[in-house]
Amino acid sequence: MLEGSRDILQSKANRRDLVTESDLACQECVRSALSEAFPNDRFLGEEDVGAGSLASQESLRNALDIDGEATVYLWIVDPIDGTTNFQAGLPLYCVSIGLVSIPNCNSKQQSQRPERVLGVVYNPVLGEMVSAVKGRGAYVNGKRLIVGETSSSPLSQSIINIGFPVVQEATLQASAKAVAALALQVRALRMIACASQAMVWVAQDKIQSYTSWDLNAWDVCAGIVIVEEAGGCVVDMRQNDDDDDDDKDDRNTLSIRDMIVCSPSGGTELGESIRRVLEENDCIDY
Repeated sequence: MLEGSRDILQSKANRRDLVTESDLACQECVRSALSEAFPNDRFLGEEDVGAGSLASQESLRNALDIDGEATVYLWIVDPIDGTTNFQAGLPLYCVSIGLVSIPNCNSKQQSQRPERVLGVVYNPVLGEMVSAVKGRGAYVNGKRLIVGETSSSPLSQSIINIGFPVVQEATLQASAKAVAALALQVRALRMIACASQAMVWVAQDKIQSYTSWDLNAWDVCAGIVIVEEAGGCVVDMRQNDDDDDDDKDDRNTLSIRDMIVCSPSGGTELGESIRRVLEENDCIDY
């Protein structure tokens, strides 16, 4: 990918939402490897989905819809997360690969929800691969990620990464308001514009939160597994902790699109502090 083509093939939702030749080539490379190793599994890649939030949500619902007795596994892939960074030659882009276990809807198992069970995020420029399997911890280049004991990080001592959600102008406006609302209350703000990279740095406690709107499944599936296995957490910006609401439909809690991801030192307390600031400054709804 370091030598991949940066030529822009097209824009999707708007001029900010780019697709390069390397996005397509990388996705086919990942798809080929996964289909050879796991021929019965499903695959959902960003480049197979049309532009816009509705297309993204529909593609996820369709991928989670199964009919059969056995559990189905779904690979959710962003072949180049941070395409604009990649196209510009900035070293902040990753391959993001997540795996979801989907029990049959007629299953008598206690949990009948799709569940994120594996995540891999690879930055080829940094040579860093961060991975996690549910219940088995998180790893950086094969070494167990253990975040040292630190005191909790209050908002005033935290580095917060704010997302730059490009598909809708309304989400960009929410992001801009959040920057203004948080700027004087935190240690520092960053806008990395690569969700998976931000999330693995949250897992490593290099930054204490990644906060963004209108995120797609391929943006965060892998990162959420890694963050949670490292001891961090995900807070639904609309108040419900990730995967805790029994009333969500579509058999999925993977549909949460507005989230606050917090490091082990930040935890839910930091997430709630950020959410309150966003709510008080009208940064949640768009």
